Amino acid sequence: MMFPKQTIQLTTNGKPVKVHLVSTGAVSVKTKFRNARYKSLPAMIDFILDKTFTEWMPIWVMVIEHPEGVFVIDTGENSDINNPDYFNSSGMFAKWFDTTQFKFKVSRDEEIDQQLIDLSIAVADVKAVVLTHLHLDHIDGLRHFPSTEIIVNKYEWEKPFGDLPKLYPSWFKPTLIELNEQYDVFEHTQYLTKSKDLILIQTPGHTYGHCSLLLKADECNIFFAADVCYSQEQLIEEKYSGSNASYPLAKDSYDKVQTYAKMQKIVFIPSHDADAGRRLNELDPLLLKK
Repeated sequence: MMFPKQTIQLTTNGKPVKVHLVSTGAVSVKTKFRNARYKSLPAMIDFILDKTFTEWMPIWVMVIEHPEGVFVIDTGENSDINNPDYFNSSGMFAKWFDTTQFKFKVSRDEEIDQQLIDLSIAVADVKAVVLTHLHLDHIDGLRHFPSTEIIVNKYEWEKPFGDLPKLYPSWFKPTLIELNEQYDVFEHTQYLTKSKDLILIQTPGHTYGHCSLLLKADECNIFFAADVCYSQEQLIEEKYSGSNASYPLAKDSYDKVQTYAKMQKIVFIPSHDADAGRRLNELDPLLLKK
């Protein structure tokens, strides 16, 4: 595998918790899709005209063995993405866009069900799958969880951006939750555990209802940022991708994450950051420029 899995043992409220980071294959995007020179429509035109692609990046999924159960954060990609007809059901534009702006490399043994087997975790033992948003590289592993509760931010479901519902499993009816509690600087959150140490946080910008997942461990906080940005460096440098539904919302999410990171020790894990595995393994915290 191009991006080896990482596992760390922590504690939460004095009880053991394991955090696994596994990559369900790799993705490459247009360079100006990852690093935008402009905002909004000009950014989109710029990356569509771009001829160069980034290096291969991971498609991280986080698995948390928590005292209250096993939580899978996003489901990653599946190997059918290699099929040139994969996007036929989504229409001509979606097929053109998703086959010309992105490249995927996913093998069957990298899919999330096989990754769970490698971790000695049965799919039946997963308490819940939590989706940060509805883009295909975050939901295409759903096929392996037909009997598992799937949790989605209600606002993400009601106002999606860039999703391909034709690729959803026919049985997909997620549990929609409202993020109506405030946690620290974040105005729209919801606790996922009785111990209040696993928190779904609305961090919009990439999509309108995009979420991150915060694990409050005793040693530090693990902040699974999904597609808030492509890399930790983007957040530090305050640079943006070309694929945001809303630049003002993306900037506001950056501001809130930065403010929180100045007060709390967090390990920051974007979904496509190749260095995230090392940072998790070393509990290397996010340090912002003064």
